[in-house]
Amino acid sequence: MSADPALHSEEAPHAHDPAAEVAHAWEHFWENVKFFAGFLSIVLLTVVAWNINFGPTGNVIAIAVCAVLRCTLIAYFMASLFKQFSFVMKTFIFGAIFLAGMIFLSWWDSELRGIGDPIKDRINVPSQSHVP
Repeated sequence: MSADPALHSEEAPHAHDPAAEVAHAWEHFWENVKFFAGFLSIVLLTVVAWNINFGPTGNVIAIAVCAVLRCTLIAYFMASLFKQFSFVMKTFIFGAIFLAGMIFLSWWDSELRGIGDPIKDRINVPSQSHVP
C-alpha cells in the first residue's frame, strides 16, 4: 500500500510554470546584456584612448583608468555571483591587494624616473667602491 503524495507535500513532484521560467530567464538575459554592453564599451573606449594622443603620460593614464574600470566591472560581476563576505570574496580581495602590492614593488624597483630606482647610484655604490 502506498501513501497518498498529496499528504506529503515535500515529496510531491513540483509542477513548473513555463511562463514563470521564461520570464525569469529574460530577467537574467537583460542583466547579462547590460553587463556585456558595459564591458564592450569600456574595451572600445580603451582602444580609442590608445589611438588618441594625449601626450607622453596621458595615454598611459587613460589606459590605466580604462583598466581600472574593467577590473571594477568584473569585480562587480563576481560579487553578484557570491555572497558579499564569503570565503571566495575574501580571497578575491586579498588577491587584489596582493597584486597591487606586487605592482608597487615592481615599479619601486624599476628604472623609471620619479617612480623607481630606490638605490640611486647602482653602478658606484659607496659601500662597494673601496678596495680591500
